[in-house]
Amino acid sequence: MTARKASIAAAFGLAAPDYAAAAVVQREVAGRLARRLLALPLPPAPEVLEIGCGTGFLARAVLAERPVASWLATDIAPAMVAHCRAALGADARLLFACMDGEAPAVGEGRFDLVCSSMAFQWFEDLGGSLARLAGLLRPGGRLAFATLAVDTFREWREAHASLGLAPPMPPYPDAAAMAALWPAGGRGEIAEERIVQHHADARAFLATVRQVGAHTVPGRRPATPGELRRVLRRFGGGGEVAVTWHVVYGLFTREGP
Repeated sequence: MTARKASIAAAFGLAAPDYAAAAVVQREVAGRLARRLLALPLPPAPEVLEIGCGTGFLARAVLAERPVASWLATDIAPAMVAHCRAALGADARLLFACMDGEAPAVGEGRFDLVCSSMAFQWFEDLGGSLARLAGLLRPGGRLAFATLAVDTFREWREAHASLGLAPPMPPYPDAAAMAALWPAGGRGEIAEERIVQHHADARAFLATVRQVGAHTVPGRRPATPGELRRVLRRFGGGGEVAVTWHVVYGLFTREGP
């Protein structure tokens, strides 16, 4: 595991105890992705791999409505896997593993569905990872995910830019750039939406980001205390703030036999 990924895993591991309560948008997106998964023409009892299971939002939403042969829930943070296992309870269909989704340690051609909600934005090589994950599918299998796109936290970014500061967060691609990354051997499609989340003030927004473990962005210089105070004053002026989450839903279908 690279130092960058170790840092991400550590941040989400520390956030695991509070994640389920704080991750309001993540829970909503998982529910929306679950509805998309439930509409797919999968086998009656599919074999499923989940990347970035967190505390179990996506698995719980799907398994409440659809039978599966097995659901392998994985996450790069061991603490997240442990909390997911505890949240989902005993179920013979459920398997758990700590795994880097960019280097899946499972056999190729094994799954009917590979899915992920709000994890791919942390990948270092999204195009290469999509190809590797698509290789895990059986013929006709699906790779479905939700991830973040270019307008995410637009208002927070603009507050930084207006002060001549670089926001301490990664640059997310737009939907067209993601659509260009589909691997060979199948067909992909992209849908997108924007969800607006409201917070009492800028500090409440920042507290939520920290609570879910997303404040650590390796390779990005964090703001100094003085810079952060300036940004917080600029962002919202001390009152309620609205923050955009730009979500992309991707679906790839592997070619059949």
